[in-house]
Amino acid sequence: MVGAALATAALLPSGAWATSRVYECQKPVRTGVEVGRLHNITPVRACPVALALFAWEKRPAHIRALYGCRQRDGVGYPYLKLHRFRGWRLSLVGKPYGVFTMSQGKSSFSVGGTDFPLNCS
Repeated sequence: MVGAALATAALLPSGAWATSRVYECQKPVRTGVEVGRLHNITPVRACPVALALFAWEKRPAHIRALYGCRQRDGVGYPYLKLHRFRGWRLSLVGKPYGVFTMSQGKSSFSVGGTDFPLNCS
């Protein structure tokens, strides 16, 4: 699936990812899916899970099943409706928007890229 086709991103997006090494899950980049903040997991193991979630959430019904938005003072804030995906726990870590994180046992990683962080604008 992903195997050795991982490239380390040279430039990191702003915000929560700025202090974390980020790995693109495909080379050449086609999906924009990235993983970072790896704890007890390698990019080779994290990327297939992140890519599977990306492929699953392409359908509008799946996007609605994954998260919703709350409006406060004219600003949208995401919240998760779906808390498990293929045995992985899904969470938004931190405030105000949260970093999209997947965890299983002692392993965890953050997902970023074109669809993450979740968009409530």
